[in-house]
Amino acid sequence: MIIKNALLFTIVLCGLANLGFSQQKNTSSKSEKPNILWITCEDISPYLGSYGFEQAYTPNLDKLAKKSIQFTHAYANAPVCAVARATILSGMYASTTGTHQMRSRIQLPEEIPAYPKLLREAGYYCTNNSKKDYNSTFETDTEVWDESSNQAHYKNRKPGQPFFAVFNNMVTHESQLSEDRINHYIETQQIPTRPRIDPGEINLPPYHPDLPEIRNDWARFHDLITLMDKMTGDLLRELEEEGLADNTIVFFYSDHGGQLSRSKRFIFNVGTQVPLMVYLPDKWKHLSPKSDLSKDESLVSFVDLAPTVLSLAGCDVPDIMQGTNFLDSKSDPKFVHFYRDRMAERYDLSRAVTDGHYYFIRNFMPHKPLGRDSRYGYEVQANWRAWEAHHEAGKTNDLQSKFFEPKESIELFDSKGDPWHVENLVADNAFQDRITHLSEELDAWMIKTRDVGLIPEPMFHELTGEEKRFKTIYEFAQSREDYPIAEILEIAKLASLGDSRYLSDYMVAMDHENPIVRFWGIYGLFQVRSTAESVQQKLKKRIATDPFAANRILAAQALGVSGDKDKSFDAIWKEVTTTDNGYVFLFGLNAFQYSHTDDRLTLEDWRKFGEQGFKEGDEGTFFGYGQRIIKDAMELYPNRRVVD
Repeated sequence: MIIKNALLFTIVLCGLANLGFSQQKNTSSKSEKPNILWITCEDISPYLGSYGFEQAYTPNLDKLAKKSIQFTHAYANAPVCAVARATILSGMYASTTGTHQMRSRIQLPEEIPAYPKLLREAGYYCTNNSKKDYNSTFETDTEVWDESSNQAHYKNRKPGQPFFAVFNNMVTHESQLSEDRINHYIETQQIPTRPRIDPGEINLPPYHPDLPEIRNDWARFHDLITLMDKMTGDLLRELEEEGLADNTIVFFYSDHGGQLSRSKRFIFNVGTQVPLMVYLPDKWKHLSPKSDLSKDESLVSFVDLAPTVLSLAGCDVPDIMQGTNFLDSKSDPKFVHFYRDRMAERYDLSRAVTDGHYYFIRNFMPHKPLGRDSRYGYEVQANWRAWEAHHEAGKTNDLQSKFFEPKESIELFDSKGDPWHVENLVADNAFQDRITHLSEELDAWMIKTRDVGLIPEPMFHELTGEEKRFKTIYEFAQSREDYPIAEILEIAKLASLGDSRYLSDYMVAMDHENPIVRFWGIYGLFQVRSTAESVQQKLKKRIATDPFAANRILAAQALGVSGDKDKSFDAIWKEVTTTDNGYVFLFGLNAFQYSHTDDRLTLEDWRKFGEQGFKEGDEGTFFGYGQRIIKDAMELYPNRRVVD
């Protein structure tokens, strides 16, 4: 045993030397601070050799993993970049701060922290090279970084100044799988002319049909991962050449899972689980009792990154932060929580929780098929287009077709036995106690964290603003009186079921004094599609009298699928064509398609929507997202409905 341990120690030392990291004793003083380097990539699940992915070729990261703590249960709290980064930056759940919708510039109150500001106050030189994407006003805040650009580098700090530096590698981003980008990488000899892995040897996930475009995209995805690995190695060698490796703590992680269809943007394991490794040089191993571990199976999520880096730097962690220092032995969370909301032009609302084994999802808007989501994936990747065409030709099997059909309101997956999350265990009696337990945990978390996802986005700017009682949605949601989240959550859960047994509950809720409760009552009626005259009259009353645009539009949407299509169409048309609010505009365009009234729109109508004025900033963004729906309707699939 002694010989074996000595041999293992020798191997570890040799591995460190091969990567360029030398070992030395702890010689740090109390006043000295470690440098911290974050190397991040985009859109990958743990498809690395060190994580057991047999077809990977990632030699640099595999070497780093041998010297690091490799976390086997690390997750992004959101399966998309801007929302995930908003969580990282603040150390708070995006569903708490209001930064949960993909692509927004939400106003944040001053009390919301940004960890680089705190590091700068502690004397660190903080650089970001170069992606921001913070989904909030932090995006334009010049106080967050010392420098944020593609030229930002720790080399520019003052002599002797500790640094915190982020280098974000874009080569694995979904956009890089487009034909133009792949050709660019081939022409510049960064990836081979033919994929390194024979596409025919790719083990496809069961939800993907066996199509050449899908196999080729998977193979090219792994070429990009190998290219990213090379670039990561370059950064590590540069650190060594600068003589900084012995004094620098290194993090490597991906911004979320992905990247092919049904991964990025979706709240399944393949969209949220990420590779994460942390290297602590010998000088700084005392900062974590986990430093001698090679692999750590504890649960880690992005909300923990800010508290961890602040702790390593010797900074106080603000009480308002919701994560923990995951390098501390006391950190042992039992669950990780997830959120999925609007993805660019398409509204949705899902929440999930995992204990590392089982993964529970609640879909609050199950009528919205995943495959009819944001069109960006279809624009940049052939696998999306091939799968959709295969489905529309009637060639997909039941499992492959689910992506284009309404969701189930609740889902439970066994992540160990079913890592692709394709077998929903909800109907299995053996798992009812597990479902109850995880459902109660998810509810408790949503209530405790004051989850603002239950508030329809067009209401944000009707409920808050400079001249109103609450300036930001975060501040509004902290009010127990104005945001009775437990009551709202209960009706939202009932509404997601769309069960006619709860028709009376929906009817009562839609007359509630709280506009958010009313919204979910109306949604329940939309789900039930009742043709009863009493329901029709209540919906028409809401259309005529509700002071909130989201409620008027949703009531019109419900009327379209269950009653008066003419009234439904006219009401949505009025909202879309008269508003100067981008949120209302986008919400209305979605409603046309889900009310089944979009077949009444002519090409000239769509052109009229396309000519509606743009505004600067956030509102302009939402008019811009509306253009995607318009383009889709006019050019790409003029005869295709988002749902049947």
